[in-house]
Amino acid sequence: MDVFEAIRNRRSIRKYLDLPVEWDKVGSVLEAGRLAPSSGNLQAWKFVVVRDLKKRKDLAEAAAQQFWMEQAPVHIVIVGVFNKHQRFFGDRGKDLYMIQDCAMAAMQMMIAATALGLGSCFVSAINEERVGSTILIRGGARPMGILTLGYAAETPKMPLRYRLENISYLEVDAGLAYVHGYTPGRIADFDDSVSNWRFAQRGISYVKQAVEDIDKATKEKRKGLLQKLVEKAKPKEKQKEEKHRK
Repeated sequence: MDVFEAIRNRRSIRKYLDLPVEWDKVGSVLEAGRLAPSSGNLQAWKFVVVRDLKKRKDLAEAAAQQFWMEQAPVHIVIVGVFNKHQRFFGDRGKDLYMIQDCAMAAMQMMIAATALGLGSCFVSAINEERVGSTILIRGGARPMGILTLGYAAETPKMPLRYRLENISYLEVDAGLAYVHGYTPGRIADFDDSVSNWRFAQRGISYVKQAVEDIDKATKEKRKGLLQKLVEKAKPKEKQKEEKHRK
């Protein structure tokens, strides 16, 4: 799989097969992160691999209770070493460059995972303190996010994307770019389409879950109702048999 194919095929995977990930593949994903560019070539990051189920559950709890994460057999916590950035670049390094560097490392790891036939998802909605206590992060560093890794149990479709002409410009600023027909209205229309699509997807998932919940809740009752109908039908069947004999 070439790099562009991996980029096109990458998806955020939230359902995983109950299969272990080979260590050589985990190592290749980590190597992709190691080779990512960084500000001043500081490489101020640490990649903490978590396989223990209890710790994976703790990380899922710390990530806004996204319990689907537990299915992924491998979690990679991406940690930014901010004191190193601050020493070289001041507050801007700590507050911006560190985040940018870790994001680039995470992106390279996700592309590598796709090329290796693995699914991944970068989770940034985390409670930093709880994640830090789970993996024992020391001072001068903070967790930037968690990369889940495993064999995908789903094949999501590509989500809606902006057209290239809506987001790229040639030697003009964003204001002048609207002159060529890329008006704020067109972009706003697309934003509305994306919002409606996401709302519809949520609605579909909610309806599916509601149907499943109702099915589970009424399953026993439906069994009892069916039994009653069978019992009521039995006397009628006997009457028919007696009439037929006469």
